[in-house]
Amino acid sequence: MSGGHDCGVPGTASILIVDDAPDDLAIVAAHLARSGFRALVAASGEQALEHARASRPALILLDVRMPGMDGFETCRRLKVDAHTRDIPVVFMTASDHVDDMVEGFAAGGVDCLTKPVRIGEMTARINVHLTMRAMHETLAESNRRLRDEVAVREQAERELSRARDELEERVVLRTRELARANADLRAQMAERERTEAKLKRSETRQRMIVEASPVPLGITALRARRILYTNESLRELFGMSEHEQSLLDPTILYVDHDARERMIAAIVHEGVVADGEVHFRRLDGSTFWAIVTARLGTYDDEPAIYWGFNDVSARKQAEERLRASEASLANAQRLARIGDWKWDSENGVTHVSDETRIILGLNANDIGWAGFRAYMAAVHTEDRAEVRRAMRRALLRGAAQAVDHRVSAADGGMRIVQVRAQVVRRARGGPIEVVGTIQDVTERKRIEQALVESREQLREFGAYMEAVREEERKRIALEIHDELGQLLTALKMDVALVKMRLAESPELLTKVTEMRELVERTILMVRNVTNHLRPAALNFGLASALEWLAEDFSKRTGISCQFLMNAGEPILCDTHATAVFRVVQESLTNVARHAGATRVHVSVTRGDHGFELHVSDNGCGFDPAAPRKRDAYGLLSMSERARLIGASLQVDSAPGAGTVVSISIPIHHGEQG
Repeated sequence: MSGGHDCGVPGTASILIVDDAPDDLAIVAAHLARSGFRALVAASGEQALEHARASRPALILLDVRMPGMDGFETCRRLKVDAHTRDIPVVFMTASDHVDDMVEGFAAGGVDCLTKPVRIGEMTARINVHLTMRAMHETLAESNRRLRDEVAVREQAERELSRARDELEERVVLRTRELARANADLRAQMAERERTEAKLKRSETRQRMIVEASPVPLGITALRARRILYTNESLRELFGMSEHEQSLLDPTILYVDHDARERMIAAIVHEGVVADGEVHFRRLDGSTFWAIVTARLGTYDDEPAIYWGFNDVSARKQAEERLRASEASLANAQRLARIGDWKWDSENGVTHVSDETRIILGLNANDIGWAGFRAYMAAVHTEDRAEVRRAMRRALLRGAAQAVDHRVSAADGGMRIVQVRAQVVRRARGGPIEVVGTIQDVTERKRIEQALVESREQLREFGAYMEAVREEERKRIALEIHDELGQLLTALKMDVALVKMRLAESPELLTKVTEMRELVERTILMVRNVTNHLRPAALNFGLASALEWLAEDFSKRTGISCQFLMNAGEPILCDTHATAVFRVVQESLTNVARHAGATRVHVSVTRGDHGFELHVSDNGCGFDPAAPRKRDAYGLLSMSERARLIGASLQVDSAPGAGTVVSISIPIHHGEQG
């Protein structure tokens, strides 16, 4: 008992006796001392107030009729004082008037003894009040401890929730970064495809022009700087007229004069130049590139050079765009940590991007691995079988295949990568060509593993807290049943005894009858609370508990509920039996709230691998695949309880077809009883 009060344990507590009659005072004090109590005495109300504040007795026996301050006024002052208001006061009076009793209870008294005091009755009532006070203080202390435990649990839940939120936020941020990088990569690839398509269209147009028009041709004198002949295509190419060509010095058409001299020297020495790229300038000052084929000959009996031109300006521009696109692709791969590669059955690895080399720790000038076997040597031994299966599927099915695995990089580091591969061409009799990508997912895997571990910790903590709650329910139920139940039963017997003694007073008899009914309702309420916290039937096995639950459900809801045991009773530990009971209890609660059913069956059967428990109803049913409400955690709670004991839970339902909740308990969790 806090605050310096006497402990209040019957037989050891201090009792303050207040009476102005010395003889009565001595008799009561002597008896209490013999009974093991510490008796304190006061002859007046004033002394009683002083003793009460100083010694804080467990109970006060207070005479009503005293000179000066009477017992009622003394009690009222005790109840006003914060130091003494919780001390129970039992009045002693020689009067049997009801008004005196009413006034005593109104002043704050808890009981009334009639003088002359019957020692046995007084001792019994003192013990009852001291016991009730001790029970009240015990319950208060239990509530305080429970609040402290709840506060600790809530703090732990907040810490775990904060850690989970941080991990989830990191995953979300990383996912967004990867999504942006992938979007950029797709955009670059789309741009590259558009560029390639444009190049193909340009090449198609060029082919049509070549086929429909003559190739630009021209003839120049070998030694004299003059043009001997041009066709229309060539004149159009350089932007000159037929009249202008005879007046032009051909050297002005070259951007690089030294390159022209070298090419003329080669023609003289070799007699022919094929596919030489030359940079030309038109008459309007613009420049272009052309592939030149030249052959030494004669024109009008003088040495001459015959020229054929192919304008490749468009190709040069496309190559520049392609180089820019490849640079952008390389940047995108670097940001996304994705590389690409190409392999064929004849030449092995024919292409490895820079990012692939970085991921695998290869040198810039080294292809790195010449084939599948060389790469497999770097794959972690535990992952090789899965990589081989994925590559075999890619070759057999032709569809893209992806596999995550660990690989030892050339720089000695161990990385987790995701490789995607697809066969792009398999001509009959020709080589097999495979293209693929490789992505470094080490960081993503680490975050995913941390998230999985965090969720598992949350589940373990939830299981621990559920066990703590069930144990606390069990303890509270036992305390209420054993202690409060006994007190209420004793009170009921006392009321029955008083009723027999007041048979001649109809008014009091009616009041006592009402008190008896109130006590009976209180006992019923305590029993219901106890069963809600921890059904007593669980102490006799799961079958007894489920049978009681079905009967109680029928009584409370009016819905027919039958329980069938088609096998020996499963022998489960208390934790597992409680979990199964709670799942069935939650199922019946859902039936009462949502199903609109008129009939429910609860059955237990023996299967090949354990026990099967089914809860079926003929209600409205629902779609299990439909999204649940944000605050609907019933099915989730049931599944989690089943998972924690190694069982599995299945819900079969459809709109208008009722619902069946099935729990499968493995054989190692339950045996034939």
